[in-house]
Amino acid sequence: MSGGVSRRGLLAGAVAAAAGSALGIPKHRPQGSRRSLRIAFVTDVHLETSETSQRAFANCLKMVHSLSDRPDLIIQGGDIIMDGLQRDEGSVARQFAAARDILDGHCTIPVEHVIGNHDIWGWANPNAAGITADPRFGKSWWLDWSGLPNTYRSFNLNGWHFVLLDSLMPDRASCYAARLDQAQMRWLEQDLAQTDPSMPVCVVSHVPILSTAAMFFGPCENSGHWHVSRNLMHIDARKLKDLFYKHRKVKVCLSGHIHMADRVDYNGVKHFGIGAVCGAWWKGPMQETPAQFAVVDFFENGNVHTTYVPC
Repeated sequence: MSGGVSRRGLLAGAVAAAAGSALGIPKHRPQGSRRSLRIAFVTDVHLETSETSQRAFANCLKMVHSLSDRPDLIIQGGDIIMDGLQRDEGSVARQFAAARDILDGHCTIPVEHVIGNHDIWGWANPNAAGITADPRFGKSWWLDWSGLPNTYRSFNLNGWHFVLLDSLMPDRASCYAARLDQAQMRWLEQDLAQTDPSMPVCVVSHVPILSTAAMFFGPCENSGHWHVSRNLMHIDARKLKDLFYKHRKVKVCLSGHIHMADRVDYNGVKHFGIGAVCGAWWKGPMQETPAQFAVVDFFENGNVHTTYVPC
């Protein structure tokens, strides 16, 4: 493009102008239902210590706060840092510190955090044997950073029940597998059984429970068969979909991890893959999905409406 203005610059200027004028999301009202709450789903930031990623994350939070109809809550869907699985102690400390500084400096909306695979320290570290005794090893560093007592939990908000899962279990063959361990599965079964039957439920996981985009993450069809690895989608999805079918109050599942946006409607449950704030790890879009977050509106009758916002 001539004149010294790049296409990226024009797009960034357009986004900044939209944010500066109080970003508006079209109002969606299912017939006969009132909105209960609005959340911003911000996932897969993969924050580096570079100025580029830190500035982009701060701008994303500014866009969320500039919405003319501001969200009641932000759900941070995991992988807040670029990587803790392989990075050394100093790198992980700097990444978590940068994430905390940006959230403290640019976020006044309440935030609920979900753990991602890259938020875990040391599972793929070449010196893992030498750091397993460190009290921060594994998920403990993320727990200290987030201030949470556990990696999974639930809460009620404005007539909806939210379940935030820990998708990530250690796996010898592939570092981690996306599944719930026995203790978490028992907890989830009890949590859903004890939830008011009239209250709709949203389940949040870093790794999707069901996803079509997971098939396109890599060239998995080259073998002549479609297959999805246990790193990309919950390997216990069959058990979870059976549990959700038993508890029909589960209406929606939100996830990140794949960096691509998709939607699967199955047995009355809407599964939304949101994409990533970093796009393809700060190298442009992830295939057809740009860097983005989502605005999700929840309604009294159990309906949801999701709007994707480029950032």
